[in-house]
Amino acid sequence: MSKRARLAFAAIVLFQLLFLAGLAAYNEVTLRTGQVVVLQTVPVDPRDLFRGDYVVLRYEISRLDKAAVSGVYSVSAPGQTAYVLLEQQGEVWKPRAVARDAAAQWDVFIKGTVTRIGDPRTPGAFLEVEYGIENYFLPEGRGRAIETAQDIKAEVSINRFGDAVLKGLIVDGKPFTPKQ
Repeated sequence: MSKRARLAFAAIVLFQLLFLAGLAAYNEVTLRTGQVVVLQTVPVDPRDLFRGDYVVLRYEISRLDKAAVSGVYSVSAPGQTAYVLLEQQGEVWKPRAVARDAAAQWDVFIKGTVTRIGDPRTPGAFLEVEYGIENYFLPEGRGRAIETAQDIKAEVSINRFGDAVLKGLIVDGKPFTPKQ
């Protein structure tokens, strides 16, 4: 291998390592400095809850009903980015509006990707959005507490761009510690 080829190889490896380190640092900054919100999860069939060593979470904010959230049809196609304005109502945060672009005056919003759009002509019209916080990884054998829980909330840190990182779970009113 020539010296030039080795340098090119080293540069490629270094670039990949820097990219991964940058991604990890970005998520760590979001965890430490982002706005912390609590999101209510919705029941999921326990037989489908586990796939390997992680839990699949669905949130109340994953399905935005046209009747309850303004701007649902400002986003018009699956795969589009959607910004969802969140508003605190008691302990949890709920969706208030949705748009293709985050409004400058919005205080707390979360960015997601539209996965499904219901027929706007029907009374139960809706928009389904994923936020990248739907999977929670667990150590082997720790999923039983989640499977039998009555109430699961997610503690999420959101940065000023709407990017979210899952901090942890609150299971039946208590912080969930996966290492127990």
